[in-house]
Amino acid sequence: MTDGTALLVGGSSEIGIAVLTELLGPPPRRVVLAGRPSGELWWNAEKLRDLGYSVTTAQYDACLRADEVDGMLEHACADHPLSLAVVAVGTMTEESFADGIVVNGLSVALLLRALVQRGPEQIVLLSSAAAVRPRQSIAAYSLGKQLADSTAVLLARQAAESGVRILVVRPGFVATRMTAGQSKPPLATTPDRVARRVAGAVRSGQTIVWAPRTMGLAVRILNLLPRRMLPAAWR
Repeated sequence: MTDGTALLVGGSSEIGIAVLTELLGPPPRRVVLAGRPSGELWWNAEKLRDLGYSVTTAQYDACLRADEVDGMLEHACADHPLSLAVVAVGTMTEESFADGIVVNGLSVALLLRALVQRGPEQIVLLSSAAAVRPRQSIAAYSLGKQLADSTAVLLARQAAESGVRILVVRPGFVATRMTAGQSKPPLATTPDRVARRVAGAVRSGQTIVWAPRTMGLAVRILNLLPRRMLPAAWR
């Protein structure tokens, strides 16, 4: 990975910061954390500064227009070209079904397209197993992730011709603040384990990676079974 600017969109994400830290390499390096202002965003920025990185923050949310996203990226790349972008945007707690689709899907799709146009060396999208195995209990989240995931897969085919690599990461249940209070299903994982899977996939030039590795097989098996045969939480 080159020494250009590294960008994390979703700067308060536990999985996102774990992946970014795993991919950054040794300091010094310019890092931009973009997201809604929050204590987690500032804490992540300070943690990276303590490690020796030059860190700035930028505001990003799903309400930004396409030109505002371009402006945010222009600011992020003002001093050094963008070489790494990690997209870790997602929520299960939006107020409406439409908001869930926009936050998890439409806004991410537009962001990915804008990122590809910047020409970074590597883009990592934190998608979800729910993009391939949608669940009724988290329908808006699942459908939004499907849109973002499909956009990344399609863009990867085009972007490869210009030297931009896109990795789609499909974790299952990850123990984070977002999933706190939920019972852990089989194959549950952690942000650090996801980050190590991502680092290995980047090194080997993969375009899609499941976390854990067995999650892909589990999803394929579940998709073959009639949903009425499964527990309600798995449908």
